[in-house]
Amino acid sequence: MKRMTHAVFLALTVWFFTGVGGLANPTAPILVDGNLRSVHWGTVFTNEIDLVWDWDADASTAHLEITSMNGAALTADFTKPVSNYLWQVFASDAPEAEDVYDLKLTFYAGGEAVGVLTSRLAVVHGAFGATAVNAVPNSPAWAKIKENVVIPYSADFSETAADAFSTQLVIAKRNGAVQTNVFEDLAGYYGWKVIRSGWGYGIFDLALTFPGMTNVWTAELVRQMDGVIFKVR
Repeated sequence: MKRMTHAVFLALTVWFFTGVGGLANPTAPILVDGNLRSVHWGTVFTNEIDLVWDWDADASTAHLEITSMNGAALTADFTKPVSNYLWQVFASDAPEAEDVYDLKLTFYAGGEAVGVLTSRLAVVHGAFGATAVNAVPNSPAWAKIKENVVIPYSADFSETAADAFSTQLVIAKRNGAVQTNVFEDLAGYYGWKVIRSGWGYGIFDLALTFPGMTNVWTAELVRQMDGVIFKVR
């Protein structure tokens, strides 16, 4: 079987959704993101999400666990074969804070796990209308962090990452801990838990790379102690 090109795949998908002549009534075109490396797949665009899955044929029960970067948690149990769950991410029309959620659905049979499905979704202000943009490249605001941080990554940041097979994000505190994060996907979000996580205060060096390419994206972030600092000479 010949490999289907991205253009052909996208054209066939649009054709399927719009219908064909006398076979079906035409419907409005639907925008399809055919790029599997797009962060769109991991971005939340509404305050309610219908989670859909295929029930494991060997399972009698299932347990859903959703945990957030900022500490919130939600669980749900299913005792019969169901294929969806309506999850209300937040109550308002727009989120008050950005967050990253890890979703885990575990199937059980006779008390033993027989299958697991996982996903990661991010809530970012930019997905819910206009957001404030600081257009000053040298502004100190770019380097200061006060809360937990949502870090996006995508191999599409560079054309040289076309053959990348994974993602690596290294966070190193000056004269302190170093954390190396490796992701199997090439686009998504990482929730960096800075608050109450042992990182403390100081200067942090971040390096984003995609194995198989030469480009490296770096950033220097600073977390200062809360409160007011007085200097006495």
